[in-house]
Amino acid sequence: MQVNINRDGGANVEEKIALLISGTPSRELYEATRAAYSDIATWKNRTKLSEMRHHISRVNTDITNIRVIPQSLESCNSFVGTCRATVLIDYAVPASANGSGLVKVDRYKPRTAKYSLQQDALSFEQTKTGDLVLPSGTTISISIPQAAEKIYFSSLPQNLEDESESFRYDQSANLRFYTGSTRIFNWQGDTLSKFQFSYEIESPLESEVIDFFQSSQNFVVQFFLGPQGFPAIFLLAIAASSILGFNRISR
Repeated sequence: MQVNINRDGGANVEEKIALLISGTPSRELYEATRAAYSDIATWKNRTKLSEMRHHISRVNTDITNIRVIPQSLESCNSFVGTCRATVLIDYAVPASANGSGLVKVDRYKPRTAKYSLQQDALSFEQTKTGDLVLPSGTTISISIPQAAEKIYFSSLPQNLEDESESFRYDQSANLRFYTGSTRIFNWQGDTLSKFQFSYEIESPLESEVIDFFQSSQNFVVQFFLGPQGFPAIFLLAIAASSILGFNRISR
C-alpha cells in the first residue's frame, strides 16, 4: 500500500496485491476476468481473497477515482504450473473536511500546518488497545513532501534502521523528531502500537502574501457574481455618475 500525501492533505493511494496462480483453470479464469472486469467486487468474488479491497475506510473518508488494473501474468513455470500476477488498485483521497479524511491538517499558527495521519481511516485490524495489526506480507509505504519538518512516528519504519541517529529530542513537546532526508517511510507486517505519524510544513512568506491576494480576489468575484452583485454595481454606477456630475459643475 503506497500513500502519497499532497500539500493540501489529500492523498493518492496505490495498492498492489500479488497473486500466485496455480493450474490452467486458474490462469484461464484470471485472464478472462482481466479482459472483462475492472471492479473490486468481481475480483474479490473470483479470487476469494478478503484482502482484495481498498484499505482506506469509507466511514469518515471519501474515496474517488477508483481503478482496478490487473497486470499480465509473469514468471510462469510450466514445470510446476504456476504464474505470478499483480492487481493494482489506485484511487484518490480528498483533503480532510470537518475532521474527516486520511490526514488531518491543523494550521495552528501563521504559515505553519501540522499534518497528522488518522489511524481510524486505515481499515486494517485493530486491537482493543488501539494497536494497528498489519497482515503478514503487508507493507505500508507513506511518502510526504520534501519540505516536511518535525517528523514524528510512534513506530520506527523498517527502512530507517541505518538512520537511527537522525533524530532530535524536543523537550517542550516531549517527542523525538526525525531529522534525516528520507521522505518515504515503510512499515511491514507487524503490530504497530498506537500508531501515530505526523509532520509539519512551514510555507514561505511569499505564499502567504499570494494566498491573501488570491482570497481577496475570489471574494470580490464571488461578491459581484452573487445576488448582491447587481445592486452593488448599480450603486457604483450611480456614485461614478455623481462624481462626474460634480466635477462638471465645479468646472
